[in-house]
Amino acid sequence: MHKWWRHSLLELRLLFGNPLFASMPIIYAVLFIVMMLQAASGNGADHNLYTAAYSFHMLGHTMTLGPAMLIGILSIRRDISRRSFEWNHSLPVPFFTLLSSKYVVSLLYFSLFTLSTSVIFYILSVSKGIASEIAIMHTMQIAVQYEVSYMVTLALAMLLGASIPNRIVYLIGFCAWMFGTFFMEIYIISELKWLPAQVFHLNQFFLQSNRYEYENWGYGLLTEDIQLARWFVLAFTLMLLTVCLFLLNRRRPTMLLRAGWVAVLGAFVLTAIAAVPYSTIWSERYAQIDNRLEDPSVSYVNDTEIGSIYRVSSYDIKLKRLPNDELLVTARLNIPLSDEVSGKKQLPLTLNRMFKLDRVQLQGVDAPYRRQGERISVSMAGVANGNDIQAELTYRGHVMDFMPGYSSEEFAAYSVGPEVKLEGHMAWYPLPGHQNVYLKNPEENNRPTEMYLGGEYGVMRYSFGDMRLEVEGYPVPLYTGMKELERRPGYQRFEVQGTEQNVSLYGGKFWREIRLNQFPIMVVTTPYLEKTSKLMLRDLKKKHDYFAKWVPEFKGSVDKILYLGQGFRYPRVDHSLILSSHQYTYNISNLSGEWMNSILFGNQGAIYNYYEHPERDVRGKISSLFWYVYYIEEKGLSDKELRSAYLNLRSVQQLLFKNGDGSDPQNKIGISMAKQVRRALEEGRGHQVKELLVHFYQQGVRLPDTERNKFLDPEKPITYQEWQQKWNAMMNVK
Repeated sequence: MHKWWRHSLLELRLLFGNPLFASMPIIYAVLFIVMMLQAASGNGADHNLYTAAYSFHMLGHTMTLGPAMLIGILSIRRDISRRSFEWNHSLPVPFFTLLSSKYVVSLLYFSLFTLSTSVIFYILSVSKGIASEIAIMHTMQIAVQYEVSYMVTLALAMLLGASIPNRIVYLIGFCAWMFGTFFMEIYIISELKWLPAQVFHLNQFFLQSNRYEYENWGYGLLTEDIQLARWFVLAFTLMLLTVCLFLLNRRRPTMLLRAGWVAVLGAFVLTAIAAVPYSTIWSERYAQIDNRLEDPSVSYVNDTEIGSIYRVSSYDIKLKRLPNDELLVTARLNIPLSDEVSGKKQLPLTLNRMFKLDRVQLQGVDAPYRRQGERISVSMAGVANGNDIQAELTYRGHVMDFMPGYSSEEFAAYSVGPEVKLEGHMAWYPLPGHQNVYLKNPEENNRPTEMYLGGEYGVMRYSFGDMRLEVEGYPVPLYTGMKELERRPGYQRFEVQGTEQNVSLYGGKFWREIRLNQFPIMVVTTPYLEKTSKLMLRDLKKKHDYFAKWVPEFKGSVDKILYLGQGFRYPRVDHSLILSSHQYTYNISNLSGEWMNSILFGNQGAIYNYYEHPERDVRGKISSLFWYVYYIEEKGLSDKELRSAYLNLRSVQQLLFKNGDGSDPQNKIGISMAKQVRRALEEGRGHQVKELLVHFYQQGVRLPDTERNKFLDPEKPITYQEWQQKWNAMMNVK
């Protein structure tokens, strides 16, 4: 042990005696603290300590792996592999002592990078009001990942130094650094889509999936993946060091050569054993994909038939989560007799194949059924005509639906501990008719290769009616667009009447509920987005108060906003819940305006259907006039200033720009409507303008997508001529 300590001290002097190596941890810490202080001190809505730290680690940690590769090679070549030092092979110091001391000292050196970033991140997090247990959890995740990356990189570098005697080893080490970071990500993972190979990526922060860049649905969701991957990497690191020691021992006579072979073989076996559970996870995920690709009931993207559905007057769903994350669900459907079901032999239903059916009943009696994939056909033999159909399905299953996207791994639905994302288009409860939950790409070489979600292609259809939902067994509250009637630990009850029956559930660990006094809308977010959310909620309240002064009643029923780091590609309304994510927010300073627009007009699903012939329907332009009035009265903006904020201000898109298509390519209608309103406001007739806008608002300017859902109440189009007639009648001007 004395020899080991003496050699370790020598390695320390050699390492810290180099001014470049001694200064690198200090420079790295300074760069990190400067970036973090900018994020912590900024008052803008987009300042986020967690995302700022992760963004730094994506590139910064990659840069430190270069010196790790260099130091690992140098530590071997400096004495052990140099011919002029061959005399020290005769000293009674085993190569195990030399190699282990070099490895430990090098790892301690790079732990300074880990320590500085971890301490800075933790202190700043706590100083900004983040709970200490949350801050330490994220700090430890980052610190452990740093150390694991340094461990495997140093081991690889030392093996290269021991196996390649020439100076070309430095070039090969540089190539290994590039291959293990940039090339691995750009080509192997992103281009070839070999997602299991990401375990060999030297910097796990650099993965393009961005799964860990945000707090929600990241580390908590993929805890098992991370643990299994790290165990494999540690076993792989041990194997590299064992092979390195074996190669060094062959350089001088030793009685331990046979023991060396046994150690190498044991290290290979241990690595193989550690790889089994990790590879099993990925084989199961790809088996899910293959099962769907080979299923003839899954339609192709370019040949999708949208089947008819029938009406379900009410759902009554009871969802229970077991400690092993298995979900037990009982769904009761009340189906009124209609042409779609009356006289039919089969009742078609759609339920995700992740769930195994235990029982199907019609009118309280067990009913035979056939199932292929998501499609269920229940025999209606013996069901009396003239009565509503009472259907009850009992089913169970684990939900972790793997859907590989471009250059990343994605999960379309999951329920793992507190991490929950169950969206209606995933058919986690029975949907009427046979629907396309999944789609596959056209065949290439007689076999489709990729899967897509039917919800993303707009082929899912939902009924209209009442819904009741009971949720049990979750350690955290879940959020949905339904009205929450009751909440107690491990239990929630929701209900909504007369709505599109497309219901989703969301949940996550450490989520926060943010409220303002005398404001009916709350924001649910993550701890590091809490500061941003408070700023935007205050701005939303200002906009809400402005419109509430002259709009008698908002047609939307929004009372919650779910603002997360990732998970939603664009802001949208799910009944009384707005879904929004930081990742896909391109102009965060106007995100509160997007939320307010959703409160006023909903999703406006059909807003882009009326561009070619705007004279036939100006509902979209009328809704934009609300914002046009707002920006004139509240912000004092001119048309030129509005045009310069294209894609940032709602009013600009519909009113002031030339669309370039259809019967009005110069957008004369939109520009003339804007001029009318501005002139009236300048003349002091803003009250009449607002009365006119409220008149059309009550008539209907929410533009629901009735083509995709025939059960939605349609709105009557408002022609440009109607606008002009009403304008003249109320304003008495031409």
